[in-house]
Amino acid sequence: MSRLDQDVHVIPMESVFRRFHSNQRFGLSTAFVHDAQLHYGTNQITPPRSQNYFWLLFQQLFMGFNSILWLGGILALIAYQPLGGSNPSITNLGLGIVLFLVIICNASLNIYQKLKSIKIIASFSKLSPTTATVRRDGVEQQIPTNELVPGDIILIQTGDVLPADCRFLTCEGLKVNSAELTGETKPITVTVHCTGQILMESTNIGFYSSFVEQGMGEAIVIATGDNTILGKMSGTTTKDNSGDEITNLHREVNRFVLFVLVADIISIIILWITWLGWLNHSHPTFITLTGNILNSIGMIVSFLPVGLPSAITLVLVIVAKRMSQQGILGKSLQIVESFNSVSVITTDKTGTLTKNKLVVSDIFWDTDSEYKINGHEEDTSYTNMIIPHKIRRLSVGSLHIPWHPTAKISPAVERSSVALNNQENRSRAEVFDDLILGAALCNNAKIRLVKDIQHKHNIIKINPEIHIMGDSVDIALYNLCVYEFRMEIDEICCLNPRLRSLPFNSENKFMITANRLESKRDTILMTMKGAPEVIIQYCSSYKSNDGQILPLTIEIKQKLLHRQEMLSKNGYRVIAMSQQKLTKMRYDQLIQRYEQRQRSGIIFNQDLNGFSTENYCFLGFFSLFDSPRFDVPDSILKIRQAHIRIAMITGDHPTTAIAVAQQVNIFSDEISKRNGIDTFQIEENDNNHSVLRLYRNETLLQEHTRGIITPFHFGSKATTTIEKQPSWYKRWYSLCRAQFSEPKPIFYKEKEKEKIPYALVMTGSQIGYMDDFMWNWVLSHQELVFARTSPEQKLHIIMEFQRRGETVAAIGDGTNDAPSLKYADVGIAMQSGTNVSKEASDMILLDNNFSSLISAIETGRLLADNLKKVVIYLLPAGSWAELWPIMFNMWFGIPLSLSAFLATILCVLNDLTISLAMATEKPETEILSRPPSNQKNGHLLNIKLLTHAYLFIGNLECFTAFFCFCYYWIDNGISFYSFMFTYEYFGENLPTAYNRQDINQMINVSQSVYYCSLCIFQIFNYFSTRTRYASIFQHNPFWGQNRNWFALVAIMISIIVQLIFTQVTWLNEIFDTAPVPAKYVMPTIGFGIGWLVIDEFRKLCVRKFPHSIIARIAW
Repeated sequence: MSRLDQDVHVIPMESVFRRFHSNQRFGLSTAFVHDAQLHYGTNQITPPRSQNYFWLLFQQLFMGFNSILWLGGILALIAYQPLGGSNPSITNLGLGIVLFLVIICNASLNIYQKLKSIKIIASFSKLSPTTATVRRDGVEQQIPTNELVPGDIILIQTGDVLPADCRFLTCEGLKVNSAELTGETKPITVTVHCTGQILMESTNIGFYSSFVEQGMGEAIVIATGDNTILGKMSGTTTKDNSGDEITNLHREVNRFVLFVLVADIISIIILWITWLGWLNHSHPTFITLTGNILNSIGMIVSFLPVGLPSAITLVLVIVAKRMSQQGILGKSLQIVESFNSVSVITTDKTGTLTKNKLVVSDIFWDTDSEYKINGHEEDTSYTNMIIPHKIRRLSVGSLHIPWHPTAKISPAVERSSVALNNQENRSRAEVFDDLILGAALCNNAKIRLVKDIQHKHNIIKINPEIHIMGDSVDIALYNLCVYEFRMEIDEICCLNPRLRSLPFNSENKFMITANRLESKRDTILMTMKGAPEVIIQYCSSYKSNDGQILPLTIEIKQKLLHRQEMLSKNGYRVIAMSQQKLTKMRYDQLIQRYEQRQRSGIIFNQDLNGFSTENYCFLGFFSLFDSPRFDVPDSILKIRQAHIRIAMITGDHPTTAIAVAQQVNIFSDEISKRNGIDTFQIEENDNNHSVLRLYRNETLLQEHTRGIITPFHFGSKATTTIEKQPSWYKRWYSLCRAQFSEPKPIFYKEKEKEKIPYALVMTGSQIGYMDDFMWNWVLSHQELVFARTSPEQKLHIIMEFQRRGETVAAIGDGTNDAPSLKYADVGIAMQSGTNVSKEASDMILLDNNFSSLISAIETGRLLADNLKKVVIYLLPAGSWAELWPIMFNMWFGIPLSLSAFLATILCVLNDLTISLAMATEKPETEILSRPPSNQKNGHLLNIKLLTHAYLFIGNLECFTAFFCFCYYWIDNGISFYSFMFTYEYFGENLPTAYNRQDINQMINVSQSVYYCSLCIFQIFNYFSTRTRYASIFQHNPFWGQNRNWFALVAIMISIIVQLIFTQVTWLNEIFDTAPVPAKYVMPTIGFGIGWLVIDEFRKLCVRKFPHSIIARIAW
């Protein structure tokens, strides 16, 4: 073990700085960084070796349908030799070669799709390069994490992921989670002192990939890349993330393969039992061993929809193209299919529904004083307005920022200052002074030099820009101070240095800072800002407009909260501010007492990092406005038309959440305004038991006593209840079952119940009182808003939806959304969001448009629709109409109506080309107006689809082909009864004299007739199957926006293939085919047109009578 690993956490900080040639104030010099990068290399862990292409080819050659085709190909070769004897049939050899070529084509397509998925994963990581905030040459700047070197001073805050192994220099309420490395999910409280001789156990060391859950601080990098702890363990911890997670699409295909295998095995067993138990004894010369092997090959090929793997690949390629055009990047193309069954979308508010560009609109203090910000409202009048003289005095001088020749300021905002001439109001400025000073001091927004990395045409361009970095509220207050009041914040913070802080987190919902005041060096100012209802609880007094400190009575609290409520109703986000002034001695005693209790291991009920928990003085409010994204209201209406519920889950105040929900149509006029809003409250009855009172429009609906709570694995996608560790065979069975079916929700019946036509609002604080009954009641509402929620509560809500059979798509942009994005069925992040949210998501909206969700839903439903259409197109001819010729041949002793070779050609050429064209179909007009697919019975392969494919199309197509087959024999003087039950004696007692050569030639012609009839009927099957509900006239294949030229080309190819294999003499001789007189397949056109008419009538009934029995059995 190196000296670095042994003592870097133990030695004094000065020794660490000397070892890495750094210091805390200035960091590394630019000149040294260059040399250090040459010595240490880039800060990247060496990725795992990419999968060997030859091994990948080997895997694809023997997986899925290919494993079945291998069996068929080998049997064909065995039938050729040695079973072929001295005069083997060249047809068997040709059949084997064709099957092997199909295997190679399928494997090639699968490899292409696999490589495309790997490429998408790579582009996903390139899209959101992670950055780190460092101090170099005394300047704070953001750089790509791969440029970090040991000795860099990094600045850390909530939501960051540690970019390297580091030793902490300062920490303010800092907690990190190293679950990826240690497996311990509980966050660790960081210290700056060594707490253990073992490196991994000391809390002054942070490890690469650890997540900062709370707080802020500084650290010095001690190891990068492969030298980090995680880098050294990469051989055992790094996984090849190539998108192999089991998705619904994987399960659907696996179910289909299982169905094919079972059907194949059963059919072949019946085939061999019939041959061994009856035909081999009663009619030994009718079907030989070689003949039965060929029949087995026919069975294998008949049940095998060879076009499906190719169609899936083509569909996914089309999906990738559509998503790229729509500004969506997905980690896995298969995940898009999940949108077909998405029934609930949970969304954050700030940054998702709104632009996340908060602007301070008003400042309020006392009970009636107000200052309107110029430029935000059309009304530019000011109530009790002055420019604070204290701030004018503090904001002198200038901020000197090292300038880069190509740097530009972002955002470029200008506001005109307002001169102070009102001497009469000057004496009343103290509370306003305190508010604006608090906005400057209790603020973590910083101006930083950011290296904007742009990837274009594989050329990397780095454009340095100066950005304001920080929380959206902090940035809004920063802009208020700088652009409205022309303050020099950095100088103010230098003159009033920060001593300690408690950063904002979703649990406390406030931030506290302690600053030593310039004007009174012995006075410490503690400033608290956050949620009004929380801030007020810590206050015992308030500062009036004339500067007096007055008691904060219940009456005043109600007035303040009422004021906040009115602002929230209009969609404003309200931030409250309070302060407390202590002498330096009193402050030091407070902190010393806290640190002493911390060292003694005392657990705090509420850890405020040493700050006081009472006696704050309330100052006032800031109202901030964040306008909704322009495309959100219309997009939500379209999503609701798709029968998908949208639930807002936000950390904001309930009233603000309701206002925004009404603005963006989450709360609609038809439900929330016309019917009303449900709520509930938790109260105690006479027995001191919690009682939940359910209200509808403020009228008591019912009372409920807390009852049964079904536990579950929190933080897992599993929706089953908690059980003991199962035995190994149960675990193995569970793993196998997961390949074919998703976990069964324990409250699935709730999904099938009719939804309550009312809106509902609840807060995160009420979640702890919820039981099964309350969750069922709450999640049954059509419109939902969850306010004041923490990240854990957001995740809890999503998992409760999943337990009730809902497929949940979660969309967000913040660090607090990451758990929800990770564990939802589909996680969607905004490109403008944090790196943590993008890493946790399944896809990213590159254009930051909420409307892209519509495209994703449509694409997911189109993918599922087209796969169903491909399956329902392939099954009738590809299995049903190829199965019965073998069965009728064996059971009724008639000539084989379809040879194994022609059956193979039908599957691998004729049906394959048209099925690929089917995969390119455009969405039907009503695709976004029907309900999402039901996971319980909306599978790719279900009873409705099989009924339609086999009972209706399959039987009609089989009857049509046999009709043409019999028509040929009858027209040539051989009646139907002349070849029924003839077995090996066929051709001996015919009414018309034919020799054996003529009979063999006629069998070849009749088999070709059967084959051509199937091919022609499949063309009509395509035209009927290309729409599920729309008429062929509404979804015209020849012109208009729904035309499909690929289908016309595919039909031409299918016809050409028929002509080649039936009209070319050379191929006739090799494969035992024959030219087909046109009149024998003409009846197929009549039957095909008849089926089109029947299916058009079926679709009309489905559209006009959606509750009829025809609509219920529609696929």
